[in-house]
Amino acid sequence: MLRAYRMRDADRLVTVLTPSLGKLKLTVRGARRLTSKLGGHLDVLNRAHLSIAIGHTFDVVTGAESAESFAGVKADLACLAEALYLMELADLLLPEAAPHPDAYRLLLEALRALEAGRSPIAVARHTELGLLRDAGFMPEIRSCVMCRRAIEPGRHRYAAAIGGVVCDTCPAPSPALLSLSTDSLKVLRYFADRSVAEASQVALSALVHDELETALGASIRYVLEREPHTAGFVERVAQLRVRGA
Repeated sequence: MLRAYRMRDADRLVTVLTPSLGKLKLTVRGARRLTSKLGGHLDVLNRAHLSIAIGHTFDVVTGAESAESFAGVKADLACLAEALYLMELADLLLPEAAPHPDAYRLLLEALRALEAGRSPIAVARHTELGLLRDAGFMPEIRSCVMCRRAIEPGRHRYAAAIGGVVCDTCPAPSPALLSLSTDSLKVLRYFADRSVAEASQVALSALVHDELETALGASIRYVLEREPHTAGFVERVAQLRVRGA
């Protein structure tokens, strides 16, 4: 489940991602009552089996059984922050009622990797890139987005507004250009070709992490025309960890 909203009385509106039907908004009647048999199965992040009836405005959940609850993710603040961010990102990028089996698989594998104790940072960056690709906004990372020539190591920059990597011989608006080291570009390419299990084993230096976070974050903001709400939560959690280190 991606998101949940309160409705009138004790009802809840939930956004779910399914492997075959895509993203759906569903009503769960009485979900916020203590006696509800459905509410506990429909927590955000849960993978659940649902029974659905056709409704007037939104279809209605008539039965639910949790299949995976990812208790370990929910118990770890850093993992929870990244997981909630990825759920919101999928909700913002994916249209309703259009099948996105790759995005479904990507999110499920990301949650399982977080549950297994993999690096939340590497999981988040890999999944961001995969969701951008699935939504049709994959940045160009193998050739110059302007002249189409192959990128030479160390002679490139990143420009989210024009779709990816730019060689240093092509003109581009200076405010839009971001630093992207050769190591960061190599990691991006590796992430694009590998599963989250493989990507999450990569040890990211502070420089590479900062560059990837900045570049992918810029692409996401450009596509969405705003910052995801949970991005601020992720940042605050990271600051808390630095202070506590």
